[in-house]
Amino acid sequence: MINKKAYAKINLFLNVLDKRKDGYHNLEMINAKIDLCDDIVLKKCEKSTGIIIKSNDLFLSNQDNVILQCARFIQDKYHINYGIKIIIDKKIPYGAGLGGNSTDAATVIKGINELAELNLSLEEMKKIGNMFGADIPYCLYDEVSYVTSIGENIKPIENKLKGTNILIAHPKKHILTASVFEIADKEGYQAKNIEPVMNAIKNNDIGLLQKKLYNSLEHVVINMDEEMNAFKMNLIKSVGANGVVMTGSGSTFIKVLEDVNDDVKRFVKENQAKILVNIYKII
Repeated sequence: MINKKAYAKINLFLNVLDKRKDGYHNLEMINAKIDLCDDIVLKKCEKSTGIIIKSNDLFLSNQDNVILQCARFIQDKYHINYGIKIIIDKKIPYGAGLGGNSTDAATVIKGINELAELNLSLEEMKKIGNMFGADIPYCLYDEVSYVTSIGENIKPIENKLKGTNILIAHPKKHILTASVFEIADKEGYQAKNIEPVMNAIKNNDIGLLQKKLYNSLEHVVINMDEEMNAFKMNLIKSVGANGVVMTGSGSTFIKVLEDVNDDVKRFVKENQAKILVNIYKII
């Protein structure tokens, strides 16, 4: 039996550079993991030859999904002649820009590698992940990283942000990534210089980092969805604009914190019954 934690992903910086001929987009990102996670257990099933997923989330248990697809591919490719039961305690929401499905898929790839003693290298696991989702290769890492191309080029950055507090505010709203990119492709993209954020991370300069966070897709989501615009405005009114940015294609906003002040504590306490909101740490 293998026990793993699948950590949520956030974007501290996200440039969309252009759309490729294959339909994907060239990206420039700084990604980090936080200690919000799904718990995953993998077990051998000698009496079965299939992949079984059980979860507190019925979508994962009853539907075909990227996690199941990755597991079946590895089982077929490496001729694993027994079944595998995957139990997922789901805490990371879908459609939130937190890499929920991708980090589960990446963790299952690593888990089967251990369970079946395949001895796959990180590069081999990245190639498998990239077949099923552009976010999966990064999710094989638990490091702050500079990520480019469609997500498969990953360079870990010296991580002086470990333990930095991050406010996560998710309005329990599912944003379709395809819809966001469809609008953004028509409007065009604005890219900013990533170097100040890289320097802020290397120097552990939280003040500079707060000022230079950026996401090319944020204005698209806010303009297309009045609820998201209102959600961001309320967040800023409550905790201040400094260090606030959307992660991924939404719908989660993060705030990088220098300290957990009374305004932040009050916002968490007042909203926990309505939205997913809490303070997590960069791992």
